[in-house]
Amino acid sequence: MEIRCFFDGLKIDEAPPAFLKTFASNPTDMLEPGLKVYDLRGKGWSGYILAGIMRTHEDEGGAMEPSKLLGI
Repeated sequence: MEIRCFFDGLKIDEAPPAFLKTFASNPTDMLEPGLKVYDLRGKGWSGYILAGIMRTHEDEGGAMEPSKLLGI
């Protein structure tokens, strides 16, 4: 990821893998199957995050019961 700790007007969009070629740090080498590219933009600055897809699941199970997200 290439990110600032503060922004003036943050906008986040999913971007194509080719977007990473615009960064001198060569983040294309870190792109693995299943990862998404997110374009971060603020006033006068842009960055990126490589991340997986976030998933959530709410249930009525107890705190120590297996998570439905793990497929157990």
